[in-house]
Amino acid sequence: MNPSLNPGEVEALLKAVESGAISPGSDTITTIAYDFKRPERVSKEQIRALANLHEVFARSFGASLSGMLRTVTEARLEAMAQMTYQEFVAGLPNPTCFTLFSCQPLAGSMMVEFGPDMMFPVMDRLLGGGHGAPPVMARPLTAIEWTLAGTITRRALEDLTAMWAIVRKLTLAPVSSESNPLLIQAMPPNELVVVASFSVRVGEAAGRMNLCLPYVTIEPLVADVEAHSWYPAATSATAAPPAVRGPLSQASIRISSVLAETTMTLRELLNLEKGDLIETGRPGAGTVTLLIEGKPKFAGRPATYRNRWAVEITGAEERR
Repeated sequence: MNPSLNPGEVEALLKAVESGAISPGSDTITTIAYDFKRPERVSKEQIRALANLHEVFARSFGASLSGMLRTVTEARLEAMAQMTYQEFVAGLPNPTCFTLFSCQPLAGSMMVEFGPDMMFPVMDRLLGGGHGAPPVMARPLTAIEWTLAGTITRRALEDLTAMWAIVRKLTLAPVSSESNPLLIQAMPPNELVVVASFSVRVGEAAGRMNLCLPYVTIEPLVADVEAHSWYPAATSATAAPPAVRGPLSQASIRISSVLAETTMTLRELLNLEKGDLIETGRPGAGTVTLLIEGKPKFAGRPATYRNRWAVEITGAEERR
């Protein structure tokens, strides 16, 4: 834009000053405070998309803990915010369960922190404890407790791997663990990170966990995360969930087909002999119903394949 004023604009400005509408010393510039130590490089839309993605992880991780602990467990995303790494570490309890893990093929690492108010109730359940909320002890984990904590961490990384697989396939592996987060120099203090804070309820006990995502690590994925839709209505109805595509896909299921159905009296049933024909109301060229574990699922038609009777699927079974 041309910063100079034309003669008409200059004359209008002088008349406004003479009339007192504006004063020569008036300041109409609006200033916005900016902290160079906290550069906000992640937009609100990107934060919202990352939050939607990690809600998927929260549901999956809650279900995984429920199966492992044999009790009702709920994980819920509480907040998703950006801050410096120094602010993130300063807000963590000490001692705690802090784990640094790699995320190949991305450069850099991510961090996960399980608070003592979450980890001790989980370990109490793993060791056969009661249903009440055990006391939270302010001490570092012992060697045996670190082994149990590693089991929980690996389960969390499995669910995180399944979550990121929606965007890009990553290989997550623990690198090091510490009770004092300050002892792991993962990145410069002023580096920007995105922190996902979760609340975890195990039976009557409630605790917290935090997931730290350095922006330099997730920067190649942010655009893909923002472009993806996380609403169930936008997903394919036939897409199998990750659990079905995993070990569960090897489970056996019973498939049967119904060629025709009819009714008869008990007298007619008792009088049946070899060579008798049972007439049905279904045409010979009609469709048959394919049952999955006794429930109608597909419609098909009789066929042969390699000298064997077969059923060719023609579509989904119509619901009556």
